Amino acid sequence: MLIRTLATGATIAGGAALAACTPTSGAASGGAKELPQPETTSVRIANPPTCDPGMWLASGYLREEGFTDVQFIDAPFYDRAWLTKGLADVAPAHPQLLTAAIDAGLPITVLAGLHTGCFELWVDQSIRNVGDLRGRRIAVRAADMTDEFYVFFAAILGYQGIALRDVHFVEAGDAEDYNGMRTAYLEGRADAFFAGGAQGPFLRRAKAPGHVVLDTMMDKPWSTYFCCHLAANRDWARQYPIATKRLTRAVLRATDAAARDRARAVSDSVALAASMSLANGKPNTNFRDGPIVTETMAMCTYNWRDVEPAETLRFFGLRLADAKLIKSTPQQLIDRGTDFAYVRQLRTELRP
Repeated sequence: MLIRTLATGATIAGGAALAACTPTSGAASGGAKELPQPETTSVRIANPPTCDPGMWLASGYLREEGFTDVQFIDAPFYDRAWLTKGLADVAPAHPQLLTAAIDAGLPITVLAGLHTGCFELWVDQSIRNVGDLRGRRIAVRAADMTDEFYVFFAAILGYQGIALRDVHFVEAGDAEDYNGMRTAYLEGRADAFFAGGAQGPFLRRAKAPGHVVLDTMMDKPWSTYFCCHLAANRDWARQYPIATKRLTRAVLRATDAAARDRARAVSDSVALAASMSLANGKPNTNFRDGPIVTETMAMCTYNWRDVEPAETLRFFGLRLADAKLIKSTPQQLIDRGTDFAYVRQLRTELRP
């Protein structure tokens, strides 16, 4: 389902908001080397979450990079369907989804890390720490490797020495924007769930019961590894290598801009979301609430230069291999499913 298309000559409501997030300098600014023109001028991006304003605000930078048709698709970035059904060319992605997808042989290539943080483990008041999850009920979308929340819990529990068989998974289904898991928690059918992105701020605003026992922005070792990455359909990236580089550069430039001026990133995002609607006429609910977007961004460290993306996949690969959920070694995951050469080059070519 199409959220929006930015095409040459297109008329879009909220043009002033769009202009506000347009870059003021050329694509080669900051010392970036010039690239050949992209092999394609079209790209489809899976609907970004609230914690990734750089992806949502990248349209102006993408136009500078030669893209004239930028589509944001109403496909959940946390579901494999954007990849397996060919719904989008690129998407933000969490490391637990990436490790499971690469191990399963899916056609995905990880291009860069975007930021750390943005996940909180919410539990009821009787649970004091992660170790207390033994024997408790945990909400996930599905209790298998297709669900990144199940995979994330496998990594967290395994790190604490808790086997998957020692907890009870409550399958909350595929409700949009994690609402099924959140509802299971709020209704008392689950004792714990992972709140990603805007879910934590939503729960705090609603004065939800329980508390946070793990914050991936603050608590080690999770805070030392990327949360959100930029990933592409492997076939698209191989067919359009220059376009892939240009897209990577645009997203990282937009991420830098959002990190430098978070207040402007929030206002631009909210204005853009207000001017767009889904193909079925529903309003685009991502970024609709300024305070929620502000608090969500505060949960993230936009430190793509400072963390080694391969080490994030290595860490999660080790955790899932220990749990006997994947067969690939960490190095096999990195070799088969990543291409970090260009992002390493951009660390020095793009000024912070």
